[in-house]
Amino acid sequence: MKKVRKHRFVESHPVLASVLACVFLFIFCQIIQSYVDMACSKLIKGYDYQSGPVGLIVAVPIVFLLYKWWFRPEFEGMLKGCLLLGSKLMLIEVIYVLVGDTLAAVVENSIHFRPLTMLIIVSSFTAGIVEEFVFRGVIISTLMRQWKDLGKFRTAALVSGLAFGLVHAMNICVGANPLRTLIQVIGSVGFGMLFAVVYLRCGSLIPPMFFHTLHDIIAIACSPEVTDNGTITEMSNFGLVEVVTLAMEIGLGVIAWWLLRPEKHAELKAIWNRKWNVPVTPAEITPAEESVSDIE
Repeated sequence: MKKVRKHRFVESHPVLASVLACVFLFIFCQIIQSYVDMACSKLIKGYDYQSGPVGLIVAVPIVFLLYKWWFRPEFEGMLKGCLLLGSKLMLIEVIYVLVGDTLAAVVENSIHFRPLTMLIIVSSFTAGIVEEFVFRGVIISTLMRQWKDLGKFRTAALVSGLAFGLVHAMNICVGANPLRTLIQVIGSVGFGMLFAVVYLRCGSLIPPMFFHTLHDIIAIACSPEVTDNGTITEMSNFGLVEVVTLAMEIGLGVIAWWLLRPEKHAELKAIWNRKWNVPVTPAEITPAEESVSDIE
């Protein structure tokens, strides 16, 4: 039997531990990506340091494996799960995108679409993969180590959503419009909660990563107010489109809350008991838990 590492800090301070792990792995991933791309720009003629994909390709597997290694052999990993269920739940986000873009085209009487550049693609994949890994994979997984037995699924989704929303406030530091950034922060909380629900209910990060990347590609390519690296630099107006979009984003959070209703807790607990094989003493197992374990 493999030796199980003690994680007393995670057990006593799950929220703080999840946020600190999120910050550390996000920074670590960015450092690896930057150094690899910097090396490629010096070794490969014509390689663009800003939009090169090699750094992302190298950094992502490293941080994924680092998290799994740290919690070995307890944690199953972030990619195994029901992809069909995850994809069905992500259709909610697809509907949001279609409604928002259609409304914008009708109100503004125009359709904007810029050619896809390597910077747009790499920026979208970086956001879709890295942000889902740290804000859903790391935060939700770390919280679920303790909270799966407490039924705190809604709280976990809220923590993930708030962290995801607040991090977008940093866009001001790179020239984003303050008012638009505030709106983005509020809307990102709803997005973050929905993506958290998908991970909680299907057990895999693949659907959130895929649809997050697709969403960012569409959002950057279809908005003249967004730069190729995803920064919102202008705030031309705050009219009907913006009001409806913000309302829909808040609605995503409400839907996410409903999708984690108590009737789903047994299903969620079964998923996360499988993903986290945390040893417990016989005294900690209740008769109800024994029956669930027998069914699984």
